[in-house]
Amino acid sequence: MTDRSAMLRRGLCVGVGVAVALSLAPQPPRAVAAGLTVATPPATPGFATPVASGIQGNGFEQDLRLDPQRNAVYTSAPQSLSSTISDIWRSLDGGQTFKWIPASVQPAGKPVSCVGGGDSELAVDSGGSLYFNDLTLANFSTARSDDQGTTFGANTSCNGVPDVGVDRQWYATDGNVRSGGFLNLAYDRIAQTNSTPITCPNGSPAGNLRNVLVLAQSPLLAGVQAGVNFGPSQTVTCDEGIMGNNEFYRYKDGARVFVVHDNAAFNSVSMGRCDEVGASVTNPTGYVNCQDKLISSFPGSVTGGSFATMSVDRKGNLYAVWEQAPGARGAITGDTSLRFATSSDEGNTWAVSSLPTPGLLNNVFAWLAAGDAGKVDVAWYGTPQGHQGTAGPDSTTGDWSLFLSQTLDNGATWSAPAVASEHFIHRGTINTVMGGQRGDRTLGDFLQIRAGAQGEANISYADSNNIDEPSTPQAMFVRQNSGPGVFGTPVAGTPALTGNCASDQPPSDATFDSGGVVGPNQPNLDLQRVCMSQPDAGHYKVQMQVADLTSLTPGTGAGGTTLIWQTQWHVPSSSDPNGGALFMVYMESVSGQPPTCWAGQNATTLVGGGVALTYPGSTRLTGAACTYTAAAPGIITITVPTSAVSEPGAIGSTLYTVTGSSQTLPTGNAETPPSFGGIGGQLFNLLDVVPSFDFNPSAPTDVPESPWVPLLLTVGGVGAALTVRRKRRGLAAQ
Repeated sequence: MTDRSAMLRRGLCVGVGVAVALSLAPQPPRAVAAGLTVATPPATPGFATPVASGIQGNGFEQDLRLDPQRNAVYTSAPQSLSSTISDIWRSLDGGQTFKWIPASVQPAGKPVSCVGGGDSELAVDSGGSLYFNDLTLANFSTARSDDQGTTFGANTSCNGVPDVGVDRQWYATDGNVRSGGFLNLAYDRIAQTNSTPITCPNGSPAGNLRNVLVLAQSPLLAGVQAGVNFGPSQTVTCDEGIMGNNEFYRYKDGARVFVVHDNAAFNSVSMGRCDEVGASVTNPTGYVNCQDKLISSFPGSVTGGSFATMSVDRKGNLYAVWEQAPGARGAITGDTSLRFATSSDEGNTWAVSSLPTPGLLNNVFAWLAAGDAGKVDVAWYGTPQGHQGTAGPDSTTGDWSLFLSQTLDNGATWSAPAVASEHFIHRGTINTVMGGQRGDRTLGDFLQIRAGAQGEANISYADSNNIDEPSTPQAMFVRQNSGPGVFGTPVAGTPALTGNCASDQPPSDATFDSGGVVGPNQPNLDLQRVCMSQPDAGHYKVQMQVADLTSLTPGTGAGGTTLIWQTQWHVPSSSDPNGGALFMVYMESVSGQPPTCWAGQNATTLVGGGVALTYPGSTRLTGAACTYTAAAPGIITITVPTSAVSEPGAIGSTLYTVTGSSQTLPTGNAETPPSFGGIGGQLFNLLDVVPSFDFNPSAPTDVPESPWVPLLLTVGGVGAALTVRRKRRGLAAQ
C-alpha cells in the first residue's frame, strides 16, 4: 500500500458495532427509454459452507488463484512485513480443505528463504506452475513451483526486478510461462528511492511523485528463470495513487496487458494498457504502445477503498469496479458506494453506472470476476451502517459481511446481494486509503474472487470475529454451489453438509509436510469423520473418528512428539466488541502418554514481527467428558459444558464452520503458555483437515452404526484401560 513505511501492518483500533437489520430485497430494473425491453434480474447465487482455509497463520488480505484442471485452489497472505513470512495454503480437493504448501517450513510457515511478508501475490499458468511474489519494500522475492507448491528448488530470487524501492504487486499470466508464455507483473516504483531515472509518458518530472505504475515481464530473454526474474520495467503512468490488479487478453490483432488504477488525487479511475510483444534485445521490456485511458473522473468525490479492480471476459470486454464517496481523502461527507464500468473496445471508451447495493450504505474492497460476455460477479464487504465521522469506512463502526452480486446482461440488472459469508465477519471500522488509513486494518486491503471451471464464484476473505480481532483474522474461503454461473450455465456445486457431520476424503492423508517433503501418513492422526451433537441443553459433544488409535505414540515423520486432535468453530455475537469468538476442543497426548482434553478460544503468538493463530485450551475436561476407543478405527469423544464455550449475544444457536484437524507440536503442550488476553499458545504443525460444516443443534446428528469396540476412559489425565465390550452407535456414545 501507499505510505507503507509510515504505517503498521495491523491497526489496533477495536470498534464496538451495533447489529442492524438488513433487508436484501431484489433490485428493480433500472429505468430505460420507452419501448425497450428490460431484462429480468438474475437469480441469486447460493454458496456452500465457508471453509477455514487458514487454520494456521492469519487471513490478512488473502490472495486467491485457481487451477481447475487439477482441482486445486491456492491462497496466500502476509503474516506482516517485519515477520519476513507470507503464508501459502493449497487445497487439492476443490477448496474443501486447506493446508500450507509442502514447501513451507512448519510450524512457522516460511515457504522460501528470502525475506518478505509485506504483500503477497500468486499466479497459476496454463501448465499448472505456481508463481509466488513476496514484497520486501526494497524488492520482490519471487519463486516458481512446478509440483503444486511441494518445492520451489532453485527457482527463486530475492531480487526479482531490477528496480529498487517497490510496492503492491499483481500478476497476470499469458499461457505456459515455461513454454513460450509470459508472466506479466504490475507494481509501483516508489520514485524517491529509485536509482534509475523515471521517464513519465506525459513528460512530467517524477522526482516528487510517490508512486509510478509500471509493468515488467518474465521471462526476459532465453536462459532466465521463467516467472522468477523480470526484465526492466515499462512505465505506464506517473499520475497514480495505488493501482489495482492487472489482466491479460489475446485479441485478433495482438496481446494486451491491462492494469486499473486511480490517480494521485484519488478523484478519477483509469485503465493502463500496453501491447505485449515479448522481450527482445532491442525491446527488453516486452511492451509497446502503452496508453492510459480514463474510465471516470469525479471531482468532489474520492476513491480508494482500497483498490479499483478489473476483469476481462472471454470475448475481451473489460470491466472495472471501484468505491466512491462524496468529499476528499480523509474528509468524506457521505456513504461509500460502488461504481461499475464496462468497455467493449479495449478500454478506449467506457459506460459507467452505479452498482446497486440495496440496504447496504457503506461498501469496500470490491473485486470482480468476468466469464462470458456481459456476465460478471462482484464481491465486496458491506454494512447497513451509515457513514460516521469524516473518514468514511475508517470512522464507520459497523458489522461488515461478505456480499456477492451478479449481472448477466452487462450491468443492466443485478441480483440481490447474497451474504456469501453466512454472517457478518468483522465488527468495527475498515482501513482504507480514502479514509486516510485511520481504520481497523485487521482485514488488510482487499479480498479476491475468481471464476472456476463452471463459472462459479470462488472467494477468499477473512473473518476477524475472535478474541484477537485487532491483529489475527482467520483466512476463509467460500465457493458458489448453486444459481447462475458467469459461463452461462447453472452452477451445480457440492451442497452444504447436513447431519452435523463431515467425512474426510481422501483417506490416509495425515501427513507432515514441511521443507519440500511430504511425510508418511500418520494413522493415529488420520481423521476420517467429525460429528457434533448436543445431548442436552448444557453440553456439546464432539466426536472424531481416527483411522487407528490403538497407539498414541508419535510415528516417524509426525513432526513432533505431542499429538492433538482438534475441532473448532465460529460463534458471531451481536454484543461482543470483537464480533464473536473462535472456540475449540481437543484431545492431546504428549509422547504417547495418557491423553487430556481441553476447551478454549483461539489465541495468537508472535512469528518474528508478525502474528499467527494458536489454540491454547483453558478449561480441562476430565472423566467421562474425555474418552477414546483404542481401536482401528478409534473414536474420540469430548463432552464440553456449553458454559465453557458460550458467547454472550450469540446471533443464534448455529455453530459456524465446524472444522476438525489433527496437529503435532515439536515439544510441550498446546495450553502452554496459557492465553492472556488472547496472547499465548504455541505454533503447531497441521497434518490433517476435515471439510467444514455448520452445526444445527435442532437437527439430528447423522451417524452410522459402528461395531463393538474397546473403550479407553481418561479420568483426571490418568488413562485406565478398560476391557469393556460396549456397543457404541456410530460416533454417539450410548
